[in-house]
Amino acid sequence: MERGAKTVTLEMVYDEVKKLREEVHYLEDLLEAVLLRGLPEVELSPEELEEIRKSIEEMRRGEYVNIEELEEAISRT
Repeated sequence: MERGAKTVTLEMVYDEVKKLREEVHYLEDLLEAVLLRGLPEVELSPEELEEIRKSIEEMRRGEYVNIEELEEAISRT
């Protein structure tokens, strides 16, 4: 190993991934709070509110497409 080189262990990688997941979860919660805080300013039906809640849950489970996938799908139509 070269002088000054740092050893990276599997545990170190795991810890970094864990930190990133926690940050993503925090950002998801923050986005949800911002969206829901703005909703009372708009009149939505109970069905519309439920659809928004379902969409947020789908995003949390990773059930979404990114913008590139959406643009690709649109361009094929």
